[in-house]
Amino acid sequence: MGPHSERKEQRLLLFSATGTLALSLVGIAIGLLSGAKSILFDGVYSLADAGLTLAAFFAARLIARGADRRFQYGYWHIEPMLGFVNGSVLLLACAYALIDGVDTVMMGGRNVSFGPGIGYAGASALIGFGMYIYIRRRARGLGSSLLNIDAAAWLFGALLNAGLSAAFVTAVVLEGTQAEKLSAYFDPAILILLAIFLAPLPLRALAAAGREILQIAPADLDAQVSSIAREVAARHGFVEHQSYVTQVGRAGFIEIGFVGAAASTTMTLGEQDAIRQEFADAMGGLRPGYWLTIDFTADRRWL
Repeated sequence: MGPHSERKEQRLLLFSATGTLALSLVGIAIGLLSGAKSILFDGVYSLADAGLTLAAFFAARLIARGADRRFQYGYWHIEPMLGFVNGSVLLLACAYALIDGVDTVMMGGRNVSFGPGIGYAGASALIGFGMYIYIRRRARGLGSSLLNIDAAAWLFGALLNAGLSAAFVTAVVLEGTQAEKLSAYFDPAILILLAIFLAPLPLRALAAAGREILQIAPADLDAQVSSIAREVAARHGFVEHQSYVTQVGRAGFIEIGFVGAAASTTMTLGEQDAIRQEFADAMGGLRPGYWLTIDFTADRRWL
């Protein structure tokens, strides 16, 4: 990702955080005024998401700085750490909403004013779909996991708000009918459903961040590197090879060792560099964020 792409990523993250913050404040205000805890939860959830998106903006600025003397591999490790914090905060919010919703149902429900909630949920759904389309189009070709996660959050929120709006309309329709008493359970029931359907998003973020923090080798990258290394070894007569890969945020670390047929085997530095270039080309070319190390030895102990 070049400087222009990095600035574009940062602008999109800042724009998204501002929009999320504005929506969250409106949601919290409407939730408090109407007494609808499902709306209040949606606002608080969005507020937490806005804060985390803002943190992603600052993380993207740090990553763009590149390596320095203190962090000689760069700031890529901040990305999975941020994802882990993001997932933890949002998952705790879902757990709290689920407990509160179940408790309210057991207490006999809660009467709220659904009218304002319909307008908020409907408008939020439209804005969410619009933001999802906008961010996806603007982020095309940037390869930013931060923007991909942010776009997915907008889409998920839009779908949930569309469902929330439909549920509130149903509650209003029930007013004055024999089923009106059921409307007291709509708000806590929606709160429970919101918590259940929102939970997979932070769970996936936690799982992905956890794999990177623990430096678990991505299966697809490992298979690709192993396949290319095997072909290069066969083509140049190496008797053995070993490869190691890991992914941290958008940075990939690849290390390969090739064992020559005998200690007497000689290769010029130019020949070694040509093999490195051959491997890099097979990987799609050298690009920012990938650390590629290729060693040559006659003693497999150095693999």
